[in-house]
Amino acid sequence: MGTVLSSPPLAPQPKDFFGRALLLGAVLEVGLLAGLLWISAQKSPPPPPKPKRIAIHMVEPPKPKPIPPKPKPKPKPVVQPKPVPKPIPHPVPRPIPHPVPHPVVHHQVTPKPLVAKAPLPTAPVAPPAPPVTPPPPPPPPAPSPALAQEAIAQYAAMVREQVQSQARVPEAVRLMHLSGTAVIRFELLPSGQLVWARLANSSGVGAIDRAALAAVKAGNYPPFTKNMPKKPTQFDVEVHLSADS
Repeated sequence: MGTVLSSPPLAPQPKDFFGRALLLGAVLEVGLLAGLLWISAQKSPPPPPKPKRIAIHMVEPPKPKPIPPKPKPKPKPVVQPKPVPKPIPHPVPRPIPHPVPHPVVHHQVTPKPLVAKAPLPTAPVAPPAPPVTPPPPPPPPAPSPALAQEAIAQYAAMVREQVQSQARVPEAVRLMHLSGTAVIRFELLPSGQLVWARLANSSGVGAIDRAALAAVKAGNYPPFTKNMPKKPTQFDVEVHLSADS
């Protein structure tokens, strides 16, 4: 951009004209520089907008799902027609023949005389024989009184030892340091079974009497020996108990 300056016609100038011309030129130069700086400071016009790019992506279409085959229609069951019942033939009634009556001729029969048969002789039947029962075995001979008493004494001694070994000393007798002898009378069958038992002579201590009687009742006795009498027999047994036994 330029500036055209027109100068006035020359006229007689004063002496300081040259100085004013220099000052004016400097002012003009400064104005030109300022104008150039102002023009350069102006913003340039914005660049034109860039064209937008549109991105196109190729998308593979989804595969179509397989269509399941339609089920075949089930064949309809063949309905057979119901059989037509055959008519039941009715029997044709036949004519009933009527018998022709014939004359009946009766012949007279003379009965034969009955002859009585004589009974045949039968053999005599013997009565059944009575059953034969064997005779009972003879009773064993009774042992002599001496042998029986000896066998009873031996059996009584054996029973006494058995009862004495089975007797238990009560705790009260041990604590009080007591002692005593009780006599127990009892009856046995020949098989050794106890029939009854009772206190025949007390020891003076109830705990000892009860312990002796319990020992006799709890005994398991053997059967009688062969020389003993085969009948219930009574025995007397002394049972001694003390704190030291």
